[in-house]
Amino acid sequence: MNGSTCANDTRTWISSLETFSLVTTECLVKNKCTQKELLILKNNLYAVQQLDAFGKFPTPGILELTLVNDGSYQECQRISGVKYETNYCYLFLYPKATPNISSLIAYRTAVCMPNSCDSQDLANLYNGIDGKIFHAKFAYCAKVEYEKDSAFWGYSIFLGVMVLIAILASTLDFIQDSVYGISSSKEKNIIRKILNTFSFWTNAGIILSIKEQKEGHIKSLDCIRAFSMSWVVAGHATLYFYTSENLLPLKYLANNVWNHLIINAILSVDTFFLLSGIVLSYMFFKQKQRSSVMKSPLTWIMFYVHRYLRLTPPIMIFIGFFTVYFNYVQGPFAASSGNLQEMQVDACKTSWWQNLLYINNFGQDNVSQCYGITWYLSVDTQLYIIAPIFIIGFYISFNIGTILIILGCLASIITTYVMYSLHDMTADIFVTDKSGHFSMIIYQKPWIRCTPYLIGIFTGYLIATLSKRKVRLNWALAIVGWLIAFIIGCACMFSNYDYDKGSYWDWFTRATYYNFTRIGWSIAVSWVIIANHFGWGGPINNFMSHPIWQPFGRLSYCAYIVHWFVMFYYLNLGERPVYFVSFWQIYCYYAIPITFLSFFAAFFWSCLFEISTGKLEKMLFDGLLGNKKPSPKVEEKNDEGEKEIEVIENTKV
Repeated sequence: MNGSTCANDTRTWISSLETFSLVTTECLVKNKCTQKELLILKNNLYAVQQLDAFGKFPTPGILELTLVNDGSYQECQRISGVKYETNYCYLFLYPKATPNISSLIAYRTAVCMPNSCDSQDLANLYNGIDGKIFHAKFAYCAKVEYEKDSAFWGYSIFLGVMVLIAILASTLDFIQDSVYGISSSKEKNIIRKILNTFSFWTNAGIILSIKEQKEGHIKSLDCIRAFSMSWVVAGHATLYFYTSENLLPLKYLANNVWNHLIINAILSVDTFFLLSGIVLSYMFFKQKQRSSVMKSPLTWIMFYVHRYLRLTPPIMIFIGFFTVYFNYVQGPFAASSGNLQEMQVDACKTSWWQNLLYINNFGQDNVSQCYGITWYLSVDTQLYIIAPIFIIGFYISFNIGTILIILGCLASIITTYVMYSLHDMTADIFVTDKSGHFSMIIYQKPWIRCTPYLIGIFTGYLIATLSKRKVRLNWALAIVGWLIAFIIGCACMFSNYDYDKGSYWDWFTRATYYNFTRIGWSIAVSWVIIANHFGWGGPINNFMSHPIWQPFGRLSYCAYIVHWFVMFYYLNLGERPVYFVSFWQIYCYYAIPITFLSFFAAFFWSCLFEISTGKLEKMLFDGLLGNKKPSPKVEEKNDEGEKEIEVIENTKV
């Protein structure tokens, strides 16, 4: 912005305030205003409203260490354009005595100033006032102008073309199916077949279809994905509450044992690793694989190529969407948290290629990564790369496969102990990691996160081999199994209660907790899946295996992709920063609606880029390989044989 314009607009505002004050005083003295004075008051009322939009001190809840001095975003917006454009901003203030404290605990006060004033202008204006105990270092505004570069226009054109193609394909497909009764699956023209892959009419039917699954399908997985997705959202939403208005309640989060239901939301990530291993192994061993298929190099080439082509287009296209448009998700929340979106976007502009190669979890924490939540996809892909070692082991014999799984888990456990002995890391993500190593050395590394995945491979193999038999279990033993799984799950959820409250744990205890919590949780969830699959779940199985969960399972990958963007958008819908009350508040007011919106957005993203690219990939390999199927069969057709549903669930989050 032009500094002289800012100074002129500010002088205009101050002059209007003085005029309004002077005329108001004259009216009060005379106990009456003339028509001319009323007109003057009306013309200068904007200046008072602008001042009224400022944050005021003291704020309610000051004893809770309220760090945000809020004003009125809506009032600031309403007066914009009366004399000049206004902008609602937050000044980040620091005590002059201790200027080097963390920006997370800076005092933030709202101001409504001319839009011509940039961040430095606002800080300078504040610092020019004498007699203050605070010093303004930064100012972040709810409305920021960004230059639309070639990347913006290029991606916008690409997205517009894709939407037009989808509209055209959907219209033609609808007419062909509804008017002429010809299914798109029977189309012979190659151009029309390619166009039909983008049809929402067909793709939406694939995603939203609800039917009774074939015998042997692991029905409860879709329900687990749906609830785990809401758990992931709750955990990520909680991260943003560390920029909450009130600091003191956050300090005592761990004092309520039930808060660990959200504090330990990181276990949802282990659930997804477990599901990835289960489905990969189950889909492989569900049918007997011929020796020639196992020995064919083409099988394993396709094993990796199929995964890459299945996973990459939806996430990389969305990273482009994120990089181009995320800066335009603006509002009071973004400003109060220091416009963090800028740093995330800048990371994508330079390191997007790491996401393309699935190596973005190495050497960086998730703050400086491009689209930080994608570390999970990288770890999952890296575990997928080594999965054939264990798959082939189980193919040779159960004993060899089991030994390899045990050795892999032992190697991970020992590595965790070694890392904790070398670095003074915390036991969980809730306690501040003073060493700075937890995220980069432990949390995002495949050799540490592999135990749930390996347990999943073992579980999937058991389900696949035992599904061919009628496995019966005495009802009393089934109840005992459920009780043991419940106790193990609760122990994993709440065993760090004392630690998070401040109890001292030595490095060995912390490493033991981190190792065996994830292993115990994986065993507990594995029991739930096995028990439901073999009919030992009773009403629990009836609920978890209901077909209504199927669309959520199919959308889980894209829902994970989009939820970080959706969350930031949702948080900026309000006119003030978030205010922490309880974790139940976070789940009900934030996690549930954000999860719903994420699945809603995922539906469109999946129709446009996930289902369509999956169909194109199948067409490509059908053309190259003909009717040969060198890799394990991973497609599942509905009763009419008209729609194909991709079920490579190990690529889904």
